Amino acid sequence: MKAVQLKTDYRHSPLGIDNQTPLFSWKCEGGIKQSAFRVLAKDESGTEIFDSGKVQTDSMRCRYSGNPLVSRQRVTWGVTLWDEKKREEQSEIAAFDMGLLNPGDWQADWICGVDTDKEERLPADYYKRDFNVSKPIKSARLYATACGVYTALVNGKRVSDILAPGYTQYDKRLYYQTYDVTNLLLMENNSLEFTVGDGWYKGKVGNDNLEYMYGGYQTKLLAQLEIKYEDGIREVIGTDSQFLWCNDGPVGYNDMKDGEVYNAGKTPSYSANAVETAHNIHPIANLHDGIFEHERFVPKLEVSPSGRNILNFGQNLAGYVRFKPNGKPGDTITIKMFEITDHGEYTDVNIRNPALPDFPAVQQITYICGEENNWFQPDFFCSGFQYALVEGMDSVNPTDFEAVALYSKMNFTGQFSCSNESINKFLCNTVWSLKSNFADVPTDCPHREKNGWTGDAQVFAKTAVYLADTYAFFRKWLKDVRDCQREDGRVANVCPKTAKMGMADVLNGSVGWADAAVIIPYTLWKSYGDINCVTENYDLMHGWKEYVIKAASDKSIYQPAEDGSPQKQMEAIIKPFLLPYSPYNRFIIESGLHWGEWCEPGVDSMAGGYIEIAKPKQEVTCAYMHYSMTLLEEMLLAIDKSEEAAQCKEYADGAKAAYNFHFVKDNDIEALRQAPYVRALALGLLDGEAIKNAAHRLNEMVVNGGYKVGTGFLSTPFILQVLMKHGYGDTAYTMLENKDAPSWLAMVEQGATTVCEHYEIYNEDGSPKSISLNHYSLGAVCGFLFDTVCGISVAGENRFVIKPIPGGSLEWAEASYDSVYGKVTGRWERNENGYTLSFEIPANTSAAIHLPDGKVYEAGSGTYTYAGHHWGYNQKEGAAP
Repeated sequence: MKAVQLKTDYRHSPLGIDNQTPLFSWKCEGGIKQSAFRVLAKDESGTEIFDSGKVQTDSMRCRYSGNPLVSRQRVTWGVTLWDEKKREEQSEIAAFDMGLLNPGDWQADWICGVDTDKEERLPADYYKRDFNVSKPIKSARLYATACGVYTALVNGKRVSDILAPGYTQYDKRLYYQTYDVTNLLLMENNSLEFTVGDGWYKGKVGNDNLEYMYGGYQTKLLAQLEIKYEDGIREVIGTDSQFLWCNDGPVGYNDMKDGEVYNAGKTPSYSANAVETAHNIHPIANLHDGIFEHERFVPKLEVSPSGRNILNFGQNLAGYVRFKPNGKPGDTITIKMFEITDHGEYTDVNIRNPALPDFPAVQQITYICGEENNWFQPDFFCSGFQYALVEGMDSVNPTDFEAVALYSKMNFTGQFSCSNESINKFLCNTVWSLKSNFADVPTDCPHREKNGWTGDAQVFAKTAVYLADTYAFFRKWLKDVRDCQREDGRVANVCPKTAKMGMADVLNGSVGWADAAVIIPYTLWKSYGDINCVTENYDLMHGWKEYVIKAASDKSIYQPAEDGSPQKQMEAIIKPFLLPYSPYNRFIIESGLHWGEWCEPGVDSMAGGYIEIAKPKQEVTCAYMHYSMTLLEEMLLAIDKSEEAAQCKEYADGAKAAYNFHFVKDNDIEALRQAPYVRALALGLLDGEAIKNAAHRLNEMVVNGGYKVGTGFLSTPFILQVLMKHGYGDTAYTMLENKDAPSWLAMVEQGATTVCEHYEIYNEDGSPKSISLNHYSLGAVCGFLFDTVCGISVAGENRFVIKPIPGGSLEWAEASYDSVYGKVTGRWERNENGYTLSFEIPANTSAAIHLPDGKVYEAGSGTYTYAGHHWGYNQKEGAAP
């Protein structure tokens, strides 16, 4: 048995980490059961710095607890495993670099341009430093960050990630990246070049395209090249006033939403020296692997009815267009990226917020030709698109263009396919919406808003974990959520923030959205088995708990203001909808504004402006009080905070009692829409006869509604599991396979290649609706394909439950999930005697396999088949299950 896929803090051989007690993890290959491990770590000289000793356990993780790790330290480590027969085998060697752990490790200064501290969108800053190397090099590392977005070149070769240093709450946190540039340095005539654009720091963000959101008008750069010579001497070349600077290079106006202006006829003059400046945030090491280029698509040329040249890349995505310009010096080429055509013509309707039509995302590359026009792509801009309108070129050759997908580096872990190609396509669409919106922050869409909405992320988190290894990605974003939390514990709806304090601020802390503070850490803990996710986010969860308890007890809305203040205006809207007094009112939030279910088909969530939002959402707030407190109680017990856990139990039980008092009558819920039934059943708010009645009513509502989806963001992830759990599997499958809108497959039928914000893309006249075509939220239902259709779920450390439920018109279905414990697979297929099922359980794990005949088998590592009433297995040197 051999340890494979070695990771340090969930990353393969990361450069520049600042965790001095990193987690080592691995998977097992070969053998049946790991009986022991030994982790051995060494420094660059080969000196042993950590030896776990032989640990008698089947756990595939070990936290470093050796000699204190220090800045710049290069560490190699490996694992020796013993299998069930006590045979040992050594893994390959993994490695990681420590970053710059202390402020004093930075010998560089922050630098900026000359006379650039002004409220004005200026061209990009260019910096350069030439240097020589005097003797043989052992290693070289470049550490870099910026207030803005930077590119870094060593001797003309780009070394930096895409859109580095990434997106954070810049007034609270800033990351730096570490690059190995050892093989790029020469003995003489070396150059170190940086270009810094506005990025999220200075450019337009959020619904309102707000500029200068994070307190600065001036972009800045901090970088440090450290060269370690063979003789042990270390040389540092850090940013300071010796760097040359200019802003007369090719990159002019640049913006994360609007696009980039590039003049190929310009070259940087480097006519001045950079100015040394300061920044009040100390940068820390990046927590995940950043944004990279991935898939590429060559387009087809479609000439519009009006004669315009439109490129169709065949896939909606987030990224940029790379192209080879065709023009004379001074010619201007413009490329506008967009999602869909309107009767064959260009339209920006999908990238323009319908509530704020005056704030479009332009998404345009403007290229001014020079003497030499090589392949070009923008460095300071990422857009959402499937199409591109090309203007200013005499002829358009599709082979001179490609769309490049950009998203955070992650391993994709979930595979599913079945006999229904539309379902397969919808899963593919969901993966593409994940890719399009997981670029350092989980955004709602990659164009008009690009907001890190907490609600979207929490409903999708469980499905995201099936589809990709997202632990490091979510760990980074949860730090953003913590950075945006108010002193009173309130959690912002969008993290990082994209709006200043104002009237809309009352929406922050919206129930179901802000509950991401609890739901996502819980999801990661259950999926990855790492309690560190709970302890790391304890303050976030504790603060949110304190806030909702206070908000529920605050009944100040009963005491309206006597003047014409906003409170008085709000009171007039809210008062008619307040609940009557009950002993349970302290468990229900009635103050504040809440998005509620959001985007329910047939419901105008913005009816009357904010009037609909202003109405209390007591049924929703009560349900999530119970749900979040229940999850939090379990997490607190796991980290030995029993007293606080008891408080959570009090509020979970109280909210459930409140729900049954106010919203359940005679063991029944009287609701006109699907969501309340789904919510009550999924979140555990009902007991006994009320469960049976609610499930019956939900099923009846779905059947009578033609099996169409009637839930919004919050309840859609649960609806199929709820129907299946309560005996309505046929309804669940029919709903899944329905192609009439509103339904998931209706999007596929309309030609979508990603998941849309709503189920219907076109108006009756064939023009596209004003919706985003790249929102992953409704794709959260794909979790059902893994945990129910193929029945794969993690049930603890090294443990799975396999419980497939065949159904519908599907002839077969198969799935695999490359979990933190190994890759588990399952397949079923109809035959004349019923079903044939097969499963593969990875090494060093076990599973409870539930078969259609009701029997449950305990299974260790190996492959298993079931045909009719025959159960077979093939364990490697194994025993019977």
